[in-house]
Amino acid sequence: MAEDPNVHPVWAAETKHIASCLDQLDYYQVLGAATDAPAEELKIRYHQLQRNYHPDAFFTSPDPELRDAVRRIAKRVAEAYVILRDPEKRAKYTRDIASPERVKKLRYNDESVREQRIEKEQELGKTPQGRQLWKKAEESVRKGDVAAALRDLKTAMLFEKDNERLKARIGELEAQVKK
Repeated sequence: MAEDPNVHPVWAAETKHIASCLDQLDYYQVLGAATDAPAEELKIRYHQLQRNYHPDAFFTSPDPELRDAVRRIAKRVAEAYVILRDPEKRAKYTRDIASPERVKKLRYNDESVREQRIEKEQELGKTPQGRQLWKKAEESVRKGDVAAALRDLKTAMLFEKDNERLKARIGELEAQVKK
């Protein structure tokens, strides 16, 4: 393999090492950011890394291993930023990597999208009637009418007997009424 005379050999070696370890890194590690980093910091880190590892800057490199490493890093940096800049995807991803199944959840994929959709459905209800009543109940809570909210949630239970989130919300509101 030919070395690239325009690239410092230490940087090239580090880049190849990073590329070889990408599969063990979560998106926060890829961007070099903390899990609670603000969106603006993620954006700055993303742009900095894209400048450092942009494949177009290395397409003439005589080292094919370096070209491949740069391409893989740039691709993962972009993937990380796309997921972490979306608040819903970021929240799901952060929960996933904090779970016991961390290793399986390091990449956000179609399975993650499906899980997120299911979580969203369960949060708001699985049936159209359940979702409509949930939204109506939450609007009643915002207006301060907890009794109306409870009626709507209990009616939603007719459509969604197995919805644990709905049962928990009813319990929260009943406790609030008792106070």
